[in-house]
Amino acid sequence: MSATPAPQQEPITDSPWFWLYLFATTALILLVVFRSKLDIRQAEIERQHQARELASQTLEVGQDAAPSDSPLTVSTPENTLIGWSYIYVVLGLLVSVGWVRLWYVRFRKPDDPPPSADQQP
Repeated sequence: MSATPAPQQEPITDSPWFWLYLFATTALILLVVFRSKLDIRQAEIERQHQARELASQTLEVGQDAAPSDSPLTVSTPENTLIGWSYIYVVLGLLVSVGWVRLWYVRFRKPDDPPPSADQQP
């Protein structure tokens, strides 16, 4: 009786699901770690936009009259117009999909192994 060698399994790094899981997890961790710096930068970008908007409105109305029809709310790191929640959701979905597919393809035990050529009638 000769023992058949177990099939050689490919390295885990050959799986695209591994890389999806790895990069999405890394991005999610970096987003959490650098959240305060990203909030500061986002508020700065929004303030620059708000200043350009106010300057263009001032030019349209004239130098003497400042537009006062709407109160000006200036962005702060705690209160920005564009938030990070959508990026968290997308990255969370990518991490979930990557992990589930990696587990399914790599670590799941097959219920019924495919029939070998010796067992076919």
